[in-house]
Amino acid sequence: MTEINLQANEQTWNVTTICPMDIKFGFPLGSTQDNTDSISTLIKMSQLDSAIRYDINESVSASDVFKGSEYVSIADDVSTLRLFSWHAKIANKNEKLVDVVFHVFPNHIAVAEIKLTNIAANSAKQLDRAALMETEFLLNKAQLVFNQVLDNLEEKLADTNAIFEAKESTGKVYWPSRAIQLSNEQLSQNESKAIVAEWLKDTHRPEDAELIFSGQKNESITWLKYVILECSDSNENNTEKDDYRLETLILAQYCYSAQEKCNRKVRQAIEQAFEGESKKLESEIQRAKRALERSRVLLKLHQVSVNECLRHLTRRKSWLIKDIFACWEYERLVDNGNAMLDLCADKINDSDSRQAKISASKTEYILIGISLFTVLDFFFFITQFSREAMANPTLDHNDGGPSEFLTMIADIPADTMFFVAVVIAGLIFVTYKKVKG
Repeated sequence: MTEINLQANEQTWNVTTICPMDIKFGFPLGSTQDNTDSISTLIKMSQLDSAIRYDINESVSASDVFKGSEYVSIADDVSTLRLFSWHAKIANKNEKLVDVVFHVFPNHIAVAEIKLTNIAANSAKQLDRAALMETEFLLNKAQLVFNQVLDNLEEKLADTNAIFEAKESTGKVYWPSRAIQLSNEQLSQNESKAIVAEWLKDTHRPEDAELIFSGQKNESITWLKYVILECSDSNENNTEKDDYRLETLILAQYCYSAQEKCNRKVRQAIEQAFEGESKKLESEIQRAKRALERSRVLLKLHQVSVNECLRHLTRRKSWLIKDIFACWEYERLVDNGNAMLDLCADKINDSDSRQAKISASKTEYILIGISLFTVLDFFFFITQFSREAMANPTLDHNDGGPSEFLTMIADIPADTMFFVAVVIAGLIFVTYKKVKG
């Protein structure tokens, strides 16, 4: 729990911050979290560290005929993109313990969820500043602890399909988003309404503030600054931990940040392929092509995984995440990725065509080289045969006399014949170059 020093007449707020970031843990390209190797790895991790929670959703008993079937329960998601979650209590500046959860997803990405409570603030700007400062402090400490956990697990998971990247490529935080979590009692106060309206004024839908005040909505989830009102329906699960809106928001944050990361990798691969293209060696061209192919597969797999996951969400989560994606213009981000995929495919085809031309040219040069040596060998053979024929009368015992042609060839000095052969081979090569243009 986080406590900021309270002053007289100051309001206190509960804020949950959500921060997507790069981490070193992941699975190989093409692996899914529900294959046998991945499941055994995740189970082993949860057994090695009690802070790691891997939930196996079993909606029916082992003896039930429907065991392993999908859509048995419509109240729960059939599948999820999350690999596991890591739970910790981190001390803030006031030495109070704060709940921090790292939701670990594929593509070496985690979404940090930090619960801040009793933040004292009388304006939206003051609340935002306090939440960001506290989040930065806690996230830095939590990352150090989490990385130490992964370092300890790396050696123990050497025989599994887990992949641990170098620390230099991890640790980046994409953005800090923050959600005010309001009680109905707090919302009834005019001072709170003013701060909520100010909090949402620069978001995609500032009009959500009035809809929340009038009871027509219980959340505003547009971009970076959110408001989530506790549910008044007694059938709803109102605990912050299990709030489906936070769960959906965390999933949406992963989908967006992973798409952005994939787009960035594809763009880097394209830049690498085009950079110094005319001066690249064949090996460098092949490396650039492999980078293009890998980044293209990574992006397509992510899009397939997201579409498959969204198909398995509960109805209320499905509706909410579509609304979130609309506010975030997620489709534009996907379209940018697809446009780069088209460029990537064109570049791979161009690389294949260039490689084919290089291979054809090499083959032609090898063949012309063989033909030139054949010309030289032919002249040497004629010289050798003519001299052997003239030196051995038994070779022409049926002829009326010695062959004049062979005699003429035999009388030519070997150096002259070699020179003539080289000249003819040179003429053949020059003719070939002119024909090739």
